[in-house]
Amino acid sequence: MTYVDAYLQSKVMGADALELITMLYDKAIVSLNIAKDAIIKGVDDPELVKKKVTELSRATDIVYYLNDILDRQRGGQIAENLSTIYNILAEELVRANLFNDVETISKCIEILENLKSAWEDVKKQIRENQNEPTKAVAGSI
Repeated sequence: MTYVDAYLQSKVMGADALELITMLYDKAIVSLNIAKDAIIKGVDDPELVKKKVTELSRATDIVYYLNDILDRQRGGQIAENLSTIYNILAEELVRANLFNDVETISKCIEILENLKSAWEDVKKQIRENQNEPTKAVAGSI
């Protein structure tokens, strides 16, 4: 195990659920950028084709996983909406892979970045709400 692997493992092991979700978004976005770059450099090179396929498959797997872990009972309509978005993203990524469609990959990246940002806002709001009782007590002293 390399130092980088050890660092990543410790980061994942110490993360809460929302941090893990944002890490998944990060990895999907990185994979899509690598795939997009491989397409731009040229799909005539077998190594670049392999890289494109590997990274698009990785991103698609992450999107499917994000869909699978949705808590539809507690999440209600939001979870259903996310599921619809994830299913559309997965379909678009398969199509982008087949047709080397950089524009579609870029749109998927934008959607994932927006979703990641929304999850980060949720995480921030939860942290702020957890700190409110402490602020109220500190303010009454």
